[in-house]
Amino acid sequence: MENITKKLLTVEHHCLNLQYAHLRFHKASARDRLANSIEQNGQLMPVIVVPDSQQKWIIIDGYLRVQALKRLGKDTIIAEVWQCDVAEALLMVLKNHSGRALETFEEALLLKELHTQHGLSQTDLSKRVGRDQSWVSRRLSLIEFLPDNALQAMSNGKISIWVASRVIEPMARAIPEHAQALLNYLLKNAQRTRDMDTFYKHYQSSNIKERTNMINNPELFFKAKKITDADKQAIILKDGPEGKWRYKLALIISWLSELSLLAPIIFYQNQKEMETQELLQKFNKAKIQFNTLINIVEKLTNARFGNTQDNTLPA
Repeated sequence: MENITKKLLTVEHHCLNLQYAHLRFHKASARDRLANSIEQNGQLMPVIVVPDSQQKWIIIDGYLRVQALKRLGKDTIIAEVWQCDVAEALLMVLKNHSGRALETFEEALLLKELHTQHGLSQTDLSKRVGRDQSWVSRRLSLIEFLPDNALQAMSNGKISIWVASRVIEPMARAIPEHAQALLNYLLKNAQRTRDMDTFYKHYQSSNIKERTNMINNPELFFKAKKITDADKQAIILKDGPEGKWRYKLALIISWLSELSLLAPIIFYQNQKEMETQELLQKFNKAKIQFNTLINIVEKLTNARFGNTQDNTLPA
């Protein structure tokens, strides 16, 4: 597959066929950074194209470069022509990508294109890209339930990959009409990832009636959250640093209670050592921070309470 003929040439933009633009994600910030780089250093890496039957060139890889060059007002683009069919070229990009790293969802979209439009089975795909079949299956499952306009929204940068994978996709598996309604709202009303995380956690813990109300009027939820957040900030501001201290400690106490309940579940007999070590890694970091806080507080308060034999604070 890698022994194909390749040659460089300069192509005008109107000769490019952009039919696979939907397989790649396009972020305005990344495009602008690339445009600045090209303006200073020129186009360092060619786009990858294959010839089509209409005397045009199908872009296989390099859609961000095309956007950046158009933004700079360039009429032509340096391209590397691969003399092979589209499926073979897409497989090469998937297997040996030489540009920026492919997002997980971009890999999934390429696999779906090859599976549905070019008739390659999952077994064929795993062999051709040098991955096991479970990898192919996992990638395809990521987008199995996502609505088409969700994939398009990710490609255009209108919704984040996090929102698509952590909110829209699991919701689409369970209640597709809720996923579509929420997506329609997000396409018109951008929300921060943190707020979407709060929304989905509340959605998961709500009954059917409350879920329906949330989906029918997401704006009401986000407005209520803003008011709640503002009230919390007002309380903290009113009480000063002492109020913030009490508020944060209350959160820590709550989190520690939850972690105490989780510990017997995630640490179990015959658990693989590697898994145990991975779970302990962040716990040990938290323990170091907590011990640091203990030392700071004891140092600051010992002068008032006096040094005790066991070096602990009064309860």
